[in-house]
Amino acid sequence: MTTSDMKQTILRELEDKYGDRLLDLGQCTDIYNSLLEHKALIEARLNPSNCENLIGAALQEAKQIVGESVEITSQSKKSIEVIEKELREIDQVNSDLKARVDKLNTYQTTLQYLKVVQQIEYLCSELQHEVSKKDDEKCVTLFANITEIYRILSDCPLLHLKDFLKETMLYWHNILRDKLGKVFDEALKQVKWPFLSANFSLVSPFEVNVDKLQLLAEYLLQIEIPPEANVPPSIPLGVLSDFIPPCLPIQLLILPLRKRFIYHFYGNRKTNRVDRPEWYFTQILTWIKDHQDYMGTWIQPVIDKFGLHHIDAKNEFMRGLVQLAAEKLNSEISSIQFDDFAFSHSIDEALGFDKELRELYNYPASEPSIIGILTQAQVLVKWLSMEKKYATEKMDAILSSSSMDAFDLLTSDVEDLKITTCADAFITLLQTIAERYECLPQPGHRLQFLELQLELLDDFRVRLLQIVNAEEGDYMESKIPSVANTLYYVENVLVDWGTMLHYLNLYYYKNQINDAEYDAILVSPNLSDFDDHINMDLESDTLFAETLSLYRHFRRDLLAGLAEAVLMEVRKRSWNYRRERWAFMKVGKEFRSLSLTPSACPMFEVLSKRLHQLQKKLQSKLFIAVFRNIATQLDTHLFEDLVLDNRFNDGGALQFKFDITRNLLPLFAHYTDMPATYFPQLSESYVLLNLAKGSALLLRETLLALDGTTGVEDTRGKMLKEIGVNNFSPKMAIKILNQRVDITINRVNVD
Repeated sequence: MTTSDMKQTILRELEDKYGDRLLDLGQCTDIYNSLLEHKALIEARLNPSNCENLIGAALQEAKQIVGESVEITSQSKKSIEVIEKELREIDQVNSDLKARVDKLNTYQTTLQYLKVVQQIEYLCSELQHEVSKKDDEKCVTLFANITEIYRILSDCPLLHLKDFLKETMLYWHNILRDKLGKVFDEALKQVKWPFLSANFSLVSPFEVNVDKLQLLAEYLLQIEIPPEANVPPSIPLGVLSDFIPPCLPIQLLILPLRKRFIYHFYGNRKTNRVDRPEWYFTQILTWIKDHQDYMGTWIQPVIDKFGLHHIDAKNEFMRGLVQLAAEKLNSEISSIQFDDFAFSHSIDEALGFDKELRELYNYPASEPSIIGILTQAQVLVKWLSMEKKYATEKMDAILSSSSMDAFDLLTSDVEDLKITTCADAFITLLQTIAERYECLPQPGHRLQFLELQLELLDDFRVRLLQIVNAEEGDYMESKIPSVANTLYYVENVLVDWGTMLHYLNLYYYKNQINDAEYDAILVSPNLSDFDDHINMDLESDTLFAETLSLYRHFRRDLLAGLAEAVLMEVRKRSWNYRRERWAFMKVGKEFRSLSLTPSACPMFEVLSKRLHQLQKKLQSKLFIAVFRNIATQLDTHLFEDLVLDNRFNDGGALQFKFDITRNLLPLFAHYTDMPATYFPQLSESYVLLNLAKGSALLLRETLLALDGTTGVEDTRGKMLKEIGVNNFSPKMAIKILNQRVDITINRVNVD
C-alpha cells in the first residue's frame, strides 16, 4: 500500500469514527491528545527495557535462561573431558584384562587338549594291554570310550586333533574287527553257518553257541565306526554307491556267502556263464530264503538291545546279498551288450529276480536294488532298443500272414467281445513291456518306455491301415470287420489302462516336465453315430487320449465304410422299387392280404443278408452303431428318392405302408426293440399318404391357412401330433400331402 493510499484509508476511518467532530478545532485537539496518549501507552508496552510489561519480562527471562545454558554447557564440557579420561583409563584396564584372559584361555585349552591326548594315549595303552590279555569286553568298552570322545569333538574346530583321533579310532577298529571277526567266524562254524545243502539240518544249534554268537554280535555293534568318521572308498563305486554297507555283524555273516559266490561265479568255473545269469540270481534268492529268518531270531534282538531300531537285520542281510548280484551283473553288462540274446536274457532274469525279491521276501522299495544297474544310461538305451526290436519282430509275426489267422477270434472270449488273435497278442505284448518297466524307480525312465508303447500303438494302427488299404473284393469277406473289432478292443483296453494307478502316475510326472500340459491332447469334439451308443468314456487327462482319438477315427472310418457299402448295394437294388407306378396301383385288396412289392424283394434280400453278416462279424456294440447308421441313411434315401419323387394314389399309399410296416420295420426288429425310431420320415410319410381324403384336404387347407398368419395361435404342430406326425414341419407335411393324386387343386410351392 502506497503512502497516498494509506492516507486515504486513515482519513476514511477518521471520518467513519468521528464524523462531524473533525470540523471542531477543540474536538480535533482532544482527539489528537487522546491519540498521543494511546501512542505513548503502546510504546511503553513495547519498550524492551521495561520489565513490568510482558515483552520486557519475556526478554529478561530469555536472557537469564541463555546465561544459565551457557553455564551448563561449560560444565558439560568439563564433565565430558573427565569421562573421556576415565574411559581411556578403563579401556587400558580392559585391554590388559583381555590379554590376561586370552592367555588364561589358551593355557586352559592347551591343558584340555593335552588331557584329551593323554586320555587317548591312556585308552590306547589300556587297549593294547587288554588285547594282549584277550579280554574282549574291556576292549570293546575302551574302544567305545574312544568313539564317544570322537562324537563329542565332532563339531570341534581342532582339525589336527580330530584327524589324530580318527586315525587312532580306525587303527583300533581294524585290530578289534580282525580279532573279533576271527572269534565270530569260529562261532559261526559252531552253529554251522551258512546253512547250505551240505550241512543244513533240522536240528537247532546249541543254545550256548547261539548265546556266544549274540554276545560277539554285541561286541561288533559296539565297535562300529560313527557315521561322521566313515571313510569313503578308495575306488569309486559308481552305480553301486547306493548300497550302504550293513552293520558289522551282518557283514561278517555275509562274508562266507560272498566267498562262495566269488568262487562259483567268477573266474574259470563252469558255473560262471554270462548266458546263465539265472544261476547266480537263484543262488542269492536261495540264500535269502534259507537264512533271513535267523536274522530276525538271532541278530535283531541284539540290535534292538542297543536301541538301534532304525536297523532291520533282515533288510540289511538282503541288501548285502543283493549287492553281490548287482556287482556281478555290473561287471558283465558292458560285455553282453553286444550279444542281443545274452543281454535280453539278463534283463529278463534281473527283473524277475527283483520282482521275486520284493513279492516273496518283502524287500523294501527304499532299499537299493539291481534295477540301478539296468538304468545306467548306456544300458537303458540298449534296453529300449531291444524292446523296440523284439516288439517290432513280434508285430511282424502277428500280422505277417496273408490269411485270416491273425484275425481269427479267440475261443476263450466268453464275453463275445470278438477279440481277434492279433489284438490279444498285441495287448499282451504291450502288457509285458509294462510289467518289465513298471518296477523302475525313476519316473523319467518309465516315461521313456511309455513313449515306446505309444510308438508301438501308432505302428500297429498304421499296419492295420495298410491291411485295410490292401483289401479288395467283397468287403464282407475281407478283414475290415475284423480290423474294426481289433481297433475297438485296443480302444477299450487303453481306456482301462488310462485309469490305472501306474499310468495315472506317469501322466502326472509327464505333466510335471512342462509347466503346462505336456502335449495338446487330441479329443474328438463331436461323436459320430458310430460312438453315440458305445461306452467309451474318453477323458482328455489320460496318457492315451491322443492315441485313442486316432484309433477311434480309424474305427469310425471303417464302420462308415461298411455302412456305405451296404447302402450302395441297397440303392442299386432299390432302383426299380423307387420307380414303381405308385400313382396307378389298384386298391382291390385288404391291407392284411397284401404282399411285398416284387420290385422291393432284391433290396430287402441284400439288406437282410448284409445285416446278418455284419451282426455275425462285428462286436455287438459296433454292429449296433453300424445298423443304426444304415437305418438312418436308408430312411433319408427312401424318403428323398421315393416319397418325394413319386405321387401316390390310395393303392400306392397303402402298398407303401405295407412295405414299411410289415417288411422294413420287422427286418430291423431283429436288432432293436423300436425300429420305427430309426425311420421317422418313412413312418410319418405313410401316415400322411394314407389319411382319408377329406381329412387330408382339411389338414392341408388348415396348414396353408395358418402359414404366415400373425396374432393367431399356431396350432399346426398340435394338429400334426394328433395324427402321429411329430418330426415333420408344417411345410414338409404340405409337401407330402401334395404327393397324393387325390389332392390336385390349389397346389402351392412349399419349398
